[in-house]
Amino acid sequence: MAPTTEPSWGAGRGRMSSADVVKLARLVCSKHIPEDELRAALAFGPGAFGYGGPEAELFVLSVADGLGPRARFAEEHVGGRRVSLIAVDRKLFRGDVARGLLGEMLADKLLLPYVPVEGADYLAKIEISLKKRLALELLMDVANRFPTMAQEILLDARYFLYEVIYRMGRIMPMAAYPFANLLARPADRRLHEPRMLKGFLRGLRELEAEGLVARANGFFRATGKLVRKAKRQRLLGMFLRLKGPIRGLSKYAVRALSDMAKPYVSERRAFLERFGPRAGANPLSALPRPDDFLLLRTSIGVRPALREVAFEEIARLIGRLEGPDDVELREIGGTVNLVYLVTVRSTSGAARLIVKYFKDWHTLKWLSLRLWALGAKRFAISGTERLKREYTMCRELGELGFPVPRIFHVDLRARCLVEEFIEGVNFSELLRRSFLGEENPGRVARLAREAGRLLARIHKVGIGVGDYKPENLIVGYNGRLNLVDLEQAARGGDEAWDVAEFLYYSGHYVPSVSTADVFEQVAGAFLEGYLDAGGSPEAIRKAPSIKFARVFSVFTPPQVIEAINELCGRF
Repeated sequence: MAPTTEPSWGAGRGRMSSADVVKLARLVCSKHIPEDELRAALAFGPGAFGYGGPEAELFVLSVADGLGPRARFAEEHVGGRRVSLIAVDRKLFRGDVARGLLGEMLADKLLLPYVPVEGADYLAKIEISLKKRLALELLMDVANRFPTMAQEILLDARYFLYEVIYRMGRIMPMAAYPFANLLARPADRRLHEPRMLKGFLRGLRELEAEGLVARANGFFRATGKLVRKAKRQRLLGMFLRLKGPIRGLSKYAVRALSDMAKPYVSERRAFLERFGPRAGANPLSALPRPDDFLLLRTSIGVRPALREVAFEEIARLIGRLEGPDDVELREIGGTVNLVYLVTVRSTSGAARLIVKYFKDWHTLKWLSLRLWALGAKRFAISGTERLKREYTMCRELGELGFPVPRIFHVDLRARCLVEEFIEGVNFSELLRRSFLGEENPGRVARLAREAGRLLARIHKVGIGVGDYKPENLIVGYNGRLNLVDLEQAARGGDEAWDVAEFLYYSGHYVPSVSTADVFEQVAGAFLEGYLDAGGSPEAIRKAPSIKFARVFSVFTPPQVIEAINELCGRF
């Protein structure tokens, strides 16, 4: 067809309309693919959406029957507009969508906005299939990266989009330019994100129907079924998954890569024209970080789960601080964790936070403790597991109205947790002073009774504390007991262990040369409070058992052990 008789397809006049794009794409397809073999076609790229300038090339991907195992390429100049056609066999296209047969160099067109030319229903169906597969793989990857926290992590749907983009961009950097052109600017994201997310949302709904995903306040989270599936399969993420397809692609790519790469080259050119040469170094840097869409619930709202803590930001959120900030960190102990008291001061006040870094317990000290407790108590050793317990138990108990610290921030990568600093006096200090005659014994007995009632209430909701010693009870300035350090807490824990630990740890403050009279008053008040609030008499009867006594006898005076046996035997 002579150029003088062809209509002008928008060349030199800006973006073509969708109708013109469809007409032009159909014309080019008709020249190279018999009508009865064409199953679907789509137009994509700068020429289809107008962001590459008036001379931008139009790219068309067609899916047909009978083309064999190789993609075909053609270039046409129609009415002043250059059009590049990529024609692939339907089976080849389906293989790339279903398992990355060509490294998803064809399937990635379905991740972008496109103009349906033929077979719109087919394209919509296969797009959902692709995005469902990718969403499942990413969910499984999250479950393998954070097995203990997978069911707590909330995923914004945008995580799936941007994590796919980042992984593809790391493997083949040129593949990032199409996405950067459409998503680099906030206004572009508002325009294109909803359309690009639509297929992911449809796929996630199908995964929800299969019991692999649950929705929570507009977010998604892995279910126990998915976590178990991930544990079985042990997927290592999309990078390893793509290594096989890319190796299989290598011989094919020698012949076809230059043609397959043409759309990416065009996208890079458009990107540089729009954002300047300096922006071309790394197009991923212009996009939101996927990790910012992995979230956890906290007392100050939903926050990124992999972001480094910003103390000033948290202090403002909880204390409404204004003006310049001064941050002071002070290590406050923590035998098994790194624990800091952080004070953020400004011209309008101060806020205090507790920051914990959860270490794994691999030292001889804790190995010895495990041997002592063999047959008595199973400790959570992993730092990640203990962080998960502290986070989940503080959140669950807090939501039920129990006096526990509020969680403000979690960084899963650093195994760091930021929580509320509870102002007050440690109950263990009051006990010590009471046994030395320096504290009102009536006050201490009243607090011990409250400690018993608090423990019973926690047991009644099905949670064992696991570390219910006086050191983990803070008497607030309002006189109320607060429970801290819940990293050993769990649903279905051993109630008798909690009772025994409180009694034996309380008793070890009794001087070895003293009688157990004052201790008996404290312990009796604790047990009475525990029973009054509905605690289990069986837990009290089991507390002085040999399996517990052998753990605590190392540091508990004999007269206290005898008193515990006598007191618990009354119930």
